[in-house]
Amino acid sequence: MPLFQGTNAVFLPLFQDFNISSVLPDGWTVETLLSSHISFPYNPDIANTFFRSGEIEAWGRGIERIITDCKNDGFSTPEFRYDTSGIWTIFKFEYPERATTQKTTQNLTEQQQAILLFLKEHPEATRKEISNNLPNITEDGVKYNLSRLQEIGLLKRIGGRKQGYWEIIE
Repeated sequence: MPLFQGTNAVFLPLFQDFNISSVLPDGWTVETLLSSHISFPYNPDIANTFFRSGEIEAWGRGIERIITDCKNDGFSTPEFRYDTSGIWTIFKFEYPERATTQKTTQNLTEQQQAILLFLKEHPEATRKEISNNLPNITEDGVKYNLSRLQEIGLLKRIGGRKQGYWEIIE
């Protein structure tokens, strides 16, 4: 798969099925990958890019996080396959039914719950203000979590960045 590089970013084209060629360490199987193990990033440059962007917080938790996030969002567990062309992660693109907002809020991370609580008291807060007032979250982490909360329908931005506010959807 082609990788496109700009001056400041690496872009990966997304397809319904795609593969970033990689190999497992000698003697490993998909079962080894899915169990507890020591992590050996195949491509340290890509791993470091995701680490610096805040998408990963530690080596060796990617597969676990993919499975957990799929389950938490009501999606089926992806299929992992390893063949001569590399490691494949196959996602089934079926959108789950969202039963209630209450069920959805039970699947939020601690950071997302903290952001919602903070925004109930401070709806005009900026990303910087949120990150300064909540422990262990960067401004980029706030941006990601705000986006996630909007995607799942729990948060809506009313107005612009400077004059707007956050509306929590109950």
